[in-house]
Amino acid sequence: MEMSITRTELWKNATFTIERIEGQAPRAVIYHIAGPFNARDMYGSMKQVALGNIFEFKPAPGADSPTLHIFDISKVPQMDSSALGTIVSHFISCRNRGIRVIVVGSNPNVIQLFKFTKVDTLIPTASTIEEALGS
Repeated sequence: MEMSITRTELWKNATFTIERIEGQAPRAVIYHIAGPFNARDMYGSMKQVALGNIFEFKPAPGADSPTLHIFDISKVPQMDSSALGTIVSHFISCRNRGIRVIVVGSNPNVIQLFKFTKVDTLIPTASTIEEALGS
């Protein structure tokens, strides 16, 4: 059975986008983030509560709930602590519901932030989406 891929734009401005991708793999949701992920810059356009909930996902009625959320940050050149906190909060929410979270494609600046804050010991990482899907 072939799955249909659905892309939903969650956020877009001149330098930064967040897109949710469903259907690339069964019961997996991919959040593709591109551009400098500075959540503080987003607060002027989006209330902090809305930003904290931007990654919440409810499947269509009758559809299976996802068991895996992948954050593809391969196109994120840098991230601030507020954006990192948004990902960590989502990770904790998912963990409490039995959903795995994996971060994919970190560049050296983002890896340094993950290591400095010890988030790398909390949230699993993978080099590619395919690797994350196979884990």
